[in-house]
Amino acid sequence: MTITNLLFLVYLHSIGLSQRALSRIFEKEENYEDFYNKLDFQILEKLGFKDEKIQIILKTKEEFDTTKISELIKKLDVQIITLKDPLYPELLRQTPVCPYFLYVRGTLPLHTNLISVVGSRKSTPYSRITLSNIIPDLIQRWYGIVSGGAYGVDSLAHKITLENKGYTLAVFGTGIDRCYPKENKEFFNQILTSGWALVSPFPIGMGPEPYNFPIRNEIVAGMSKGTLVTEAAEKSGTLITAGLALDFGRDVFALPGEVTKATSTGTNMLIRDGQAKLILGATDILSEYEPITIERENKELIHVRKFDDPLEESIYRLIESEPLDISSIENRLGMDIATIAFKLSIMEVHGIVKMNIDGSYNIK
Repeated sequence: MTITNLLFLVYLHSIGLSQRALSRIFEKEENYEDFYNKLDFQILEKLGFKDEKIQIILKTKEEFDTTKISELIKKLDVQIITLKDPLYPELLRQTPVCPYFLYVRGTLPLHTNLISVVGSRKSTPYSRITLSNIIPDLIQRWYGIVSGGAYGVDSLAHKITLENKGYTLAVFGTGIDRCYPKENKEFFNQILTSGWALVSPFPIGMGPEPYNFPIRNEIVAGMSKGTLVTEAAEKSGTLITAGLALDFGRDVFALPGEVTKATSTGTNMLIRDGQAKLILGATDILSEYEPITIERENKELIHVRKFDDPLEESIYRLIESEPLDISSIENRLGMDIATIAFKLSIMEVHGIVKMNIDGSYNIK
């Protein structure tokens, strides 16, 4: 897809078409430029928009400065990643709330080994100590850390990851061009210079509107295999994020806290109610995802891998017994060769498969 066409998607978003509306409109066709140029009252009315909303969209379009937005996209080196783009986060794509597209600065990971870390904006030294013990161990096992870039635990998670040269991704509750909170501008820049990513589903220029943050929390939870909670009050956005993770079928982990502290009430309740696994260190998280060792009758030890992605598992099972090239895998699975090649590259990076000198693939 051309950059020009994607810019028209940004324009449509900027003049008032929501992510949900864009997903519905472009479910089959992706000619954003043609749609933008032809946009009028009748088209919007047929799509189910109300008169008042139509008038607002058309008036905004009439006054809209496309040049300003285009220059800002170029200046900030913003990528537009749609649902149909292979770079779109796979776990987020599997959720019912996935945005139609994301504004991205930096580099999205080519894997699903992401753990989100969430907690109180008024964190104490307890979170700094515990996360400083847990996050480095996760990084050593090639896990990345996702959070919302806010004060407190969010900032701690990002900073500890950066200190340990790990992958971290911040999801904004504003437009990708806004720095919120402004005090975090320095480490947001550090995330970019380290080669990691800043992500937003909101239009360029949008400020920190209260209704944005539940959407941001959906993305934080949706991108992650599991969510780690530390220092959460009884009624907090942190518990909402944990609830979203559970709704998406993801794991929730909680660091227990002192029962007399308000910032421990939420985490302790998650553990008490069986909604979160109590953890004492990174091993308690990794044990949910790392290969499991089991024993056969003949006492031979084997490793059984867990897969979140059904296609990766299918590829693994195919080449488990014999080496196969991409064409053979394509024929047996009935999938297009580009998708197979993309998945194999991810699996190769993570040491799951290896390519032989003749172009065939084996498991490692």
